[in-house]
Amino acid sequence: MNALIHAILNPWIWWSGSPSPGWTYGLETYWPIVVQGILVSVALGLIGSFLVVRGTSLLGDALSHSVLPGIVLGFLIGGSLHSPWILIGATAFGMLAALLVETVHSNSRVKEDASLGIIFTTLFAIGVVMINLYAGQADLDPGCVLYGNIEHFVINRGGMIPMAWILAAIVVAMVVFYRPLLVSTFDPELAQSLGIPARAIHYILMAALSLTVVASFEAVGAILAVALLIMPGATARLWTDRMPRMLIFAAAHGIVATLVGYWLSHEAVLNTSASGAITVAGFSIFMLSWLFAPKQGVLVQALVRRRLDRMIVSENLIKTMREISDGQSDNPIVPEQRLRHELRISDKLFTQAVNRGISSGWVERRPDRALALTHRGTAVANRLARAHVLWENFLEQKVGLPPDHVHDAAEWIEHHLNEENVRELDELLTSAPQRPQSE
Repeated sequence: MNALIHAILNPWIWWSGSPSPGWTYGLETYWPIVVQGILVSVALGLIGSFLVVRGTSLLGDALSHSVLPGIVLGFLIGGSLHSPWILIGATAFGMLAALLVETVHSNSRVKEDASLGIIFTTLFAIGVVMINLYAGQADLDPGCVLYGNIEHFVINRGGMIPMAWILAAIVVAMVVFYRPLLVSTFDPELAQSLGIPARAIHYILMAALSLTVVASFEAVGAILAVALLIMPGATARLWTDRMPRMLIFAAAHGIVATLVGYWLSHEAVLNTSASGAITVAGFSIFMLSWLFAPKQGVLVQALVRRRLDRMIVSENLIKTMREISDGQSDNPIVPEQRLRHELRISDKLFTQAVNRGISSGWVERRPDRALALTHRGTAVANRLARAHVLWENFLEQKVGLPPDHVHDAAEWIEHHLNEENVRELDELLTSAPQRPQSE
């Protein structure tokens, strides 16, 4: 088994047939840490993805703390950390917490977030008190519950089996019941109208969440379980808006975070617990995604906005040239000095706008520091002017705004309407009867 895990996670062996120096040597002994970390991260990430989409990430946080009394009670009944009573008690308290939150919120003026804070802090405090009361009478370590001890699985490899079964059950359930789960997640009212028991699915999801969180406590603890519950889904949401891809990305996040976290904890300078390093690695992946994700990354959006701003300035340049000529010439020639005065932008922005206009074939340079609007530039300027007028008419006729409230909106939207949009807007205003103006 050691050799198999070592070979799977070390491609060098497949290539050269000989062991290589590096971080994979430790896997011969510590592979249970990697396997258990992957099981926990993927299981929590899959369930957490639905919580992120539902907008109930805080509920997952609350339930992960609320199950603590159930853990203690199950331990006291079963007398062992591996007793099934722990899972039963934790699942029961998790569903109890979800039911209490909904009951308090629906039967009082207390908002959902406030009721959530009241219930989960109270149950968590009760669990802490129970730990302090009975820790002296039994082998119940508060630190193990709160912070986890994933290194324990190097000795107790059989402890990975429950988490493996839970992950398998989660995957099978999501495949079999994917459609009702998806519909109830995005539109509970539609789910009810289609005969899908959205409320029952909600409580089943909460039960699965409680069960998974409890099973992961021994590995990563209550605190880090919350991070692994939310981060994979939040990271995946930055990369895609499709649920199947989001689940795949969340699972990939858990696997990569576990491998990187293992390396940080055992081979890098951190020399810390694997569970904490896995969470740090997961957060690093989230930050990289937050910065560089193709559609929702902060830096990518900043570049898109910058490119859009430059395009708007260039389009304003040719539109201003058209307005100065007042349609008297198809290829008006305008001095640069006058354009600077009309546009009222910095020299740097003006130079960038001119260069973009030239590269796009909209304008040409003329002697004596003047610019000439080309036929192509005239066509674009005419489209902008047409879009501006049509949008003003739309706001006046369809929305009912007064004439002095429509110019600024049209000034902005004209840059976002293409030829097809302008044609559709023109047909809409032409075919529909005008709205009678009130006296």
